[in-house]
Amino acid sequence: MPHPVSAAGAETDRFWKEFASRHWEQRPLSLPAAPVQLDIGDEELLRALVLAADKANRPKGSGLPKVVVTVDGRTQPIDTRPFLPLPGDVSLDDYTARVDEMMRDHEWSVAVSGLHAVDAPLWDRAKRLSDDVYRYTGTRVAGRVDIDTFIGRYTSTNVGVHVDHAGNFGFTLRGRKSLLTWPPELAGQVPQHTADYASARELADVLVGVPGALTYFPSEQLHVGESPDAVAVNVNIAFFTKSDPAGLVVDAVSGLLARTRADEAGPAAHAPDGVPAAAAATLTALAELTGEEVEDAVWEHHMRSVTSGGLGVGRPAGSPVPVPRDARVRVPADVVVRQRLLSDGRRAVATQGHALKVTDHPQVAEAVTALAARDTLDLADWERRADAAAVPLLHAVLLRLRTWRAVDVEAAVSAPAPQTERLR
Repeated sequence: MPHPVSAAGAETDRFWKEFASRHWEQRPLSLPAAPVQLDIGDEELLRALVLAADKANRPKGSGLPKVVVTVDGRTQPIDTRPFLPLPGDVSLDDYTARVDEMMRDHEWSVAVSGLHAVDAPLWDRAKRLSDDVYRYTGTRVAGRVDIDTFIGRYTSTNVGVHVDHAGNFGFTLRGRKSLLTWPPELAGQVPQHTADYASARELADVLVGVPGALTYFPSEQLHVGESPDAVAVNVNIAFFTKSDPAGLVVDAVSGLLARTRADEAGPAAHAPDGVPAAAAATLTALAELTGEEVEDAVWEHHMRSVTSGGLGVGRPAGSPVPVPRDARVRVPADVVVRQRLLSDGRRAVATQGHALKVTDHPQVAEAVTALAARDTLDLADWERRADAAAVPLLHAVLLRLRTWRAVDVEAAVSAPAPQTERLR
């Protein structure tokens, strides 16, 4: 029997169907109230900003989050710390009021992109929206997906009218933000990369961001933001549509070369005249890479995107908690799991933007295949049939998957104790 659909669920479904047919990569949208919300609380955003401020929290090699501060329309090569939450900022309002007082004679903005790299709940929200876009439009964007925040009081975005090549969903937590957008066919009539766009204002579609509202504009739309009267706090999820296929290979090969520490190697086997020694060593290391190694690395980089809904960075890990040996384990419906036998004989398991590598074992591979197919794995039953060598390998995999919220764990239900018959 089909499950009943709630009124809220039906409204959300109607929204997405209409959005997919009329707006996705076609035209802007501005709704004063929308059934699709990120539901980000003040404390959650404040926590994410605190995490973003500490470079030690950034995943190695990701370059995320990125913080850009502007004052009076100019990007500032200054210490960004005073523009992010400090220990005395006990609430989002305390934080914005402090910065606004500090900048009372100036316009200012703080943009932080890649918040999902340091905050698991924001990672989940961004992936959920990405999954909904894919489910209703049938499109996975070629580029990456990003969740960012834009905070400040400013007459216009510091870069002026511009194109991001990213479809943008906007949600406002504080204040009011206006977005002026123009279709690409009007590019010749709209001054770009300048704040002097008054002549094109009447040609613009104006999207209004206030708490509870939703704004969206397609990736090729020209746009500029305005929040001149009071501090606005916005959270955006951007879908970048452009990518460089060669870049995937370059990134993968760069990672392989970094592991070889080619710059610390001895003299290169073949050092062309005029080529620096370090570069010659890198060329030698490159020549020694096999095609299978490169394919494995490209697969791993690609799976980080595929399994994260395009976010491209792993879900921030939780505390490691071993999976009980008598538990029942399943993969949630919103989680993607992929695996591959690598050229070095190990098995790679990718999920939630991460990849782990373990010793290969056919029974572990079968168990991962079953989990990826949404089967429930009864560990006690599986262990009774498994080789002794397979058991610790699978539990090592499950431990990592659990830290990434890639599995649901259901504890075994103890059988009720037998009742002793009362003597008569």
